[in-house]
Amino acid sequence: MKLPPDAFLSPIVMDEWRSQARLSAPLWFELIQDINRGAVALLTALGPAKGSDRELVAAAMFGRALQSFEATVILAERGMLADAGSLARNIVESAVFLGGLALIDDFPKRMAESNNAHFFGMAKAIAERMEEHGAQEDLAAAEELRELLQSVKDQGFARFNINLRDLAKEVGMDPLYEVVYRTLSGDAAHPSLTSIERHFGRNDSGQVERLIFSPQRDGMEKVLSAAICAFLAALGALGVVFPRDDIMVMIETFNARHHALGSPAPSAE
Repeated sequence: MKLPPDAFLSPIVMDEWRSQARLSAPLWFELIQDINRGAVALLTALGPAKGSDRELVAAAMFGRALQSFEATVILAERGMLADAGSLARNIVESAVFLGGLALIDDFPKRMAESNNAHFFGMAKAIAERMEEHGAQEDLAAAEELRELLQSVKDQGFARFNINLRDLAKEVGMDPLYEVVYRTLSGDAAHPSLTSIERHFGRNDSGQVERLIFSPQRDGMEKVLSAAICAFLAALGALGVVFPRDDIMVMIETFNARHHALGSPAPSAE
């Protein structure tokens, strides 16, 4: 289609293209709708124990995975496939962290230590920047920030960076990481040659004839399949933290329907 002046922000793309995309793959969107409705109902019914860091964090992490799942669908049905793939990749990250919460006793503590490491590193970088390029008042602020960081050290706040690949291996989700996450990294999330290939229009001999900037349909099922695969993995990990029979029924039912559609994305099982 020829893009209107507002490009992807145009109501034509947001409404008409969305309708066309859904009509072109009805069984995929029926499955997605059922997964989403089941997940929303489940999220509201979890009832995590207020005294359990594990359950509270797992419920919130599942909410994050669900929102990323919905956002993936919103972008995919509007033809923004690279951006949809980036969000599907976020579902994998949430699934792996849910695996940590499911199988590692001290994982909430690890997450707190990772949070400490993240903000400690940011504060240190800000102090270094002010010391290198700042005015006199910036040097004073940098000194105060250094003192704060030292006090954090003295109080014994642990810092630990979580490596997603290592965590995936630890919780048995390395196939999900290696197959789905790494594919989405190259195809969508990173500014790689692969990720920009969809913007090249080539002739029969493979030469680039034009640049493409418009909603794209080719490959939509692959992105949706990756999102479904990652989200069902997140759902499986949630079922360990909250051992409910309905979670396992949902996974088995949706997995069967997913595979019946052909699952264009490589399986991570």
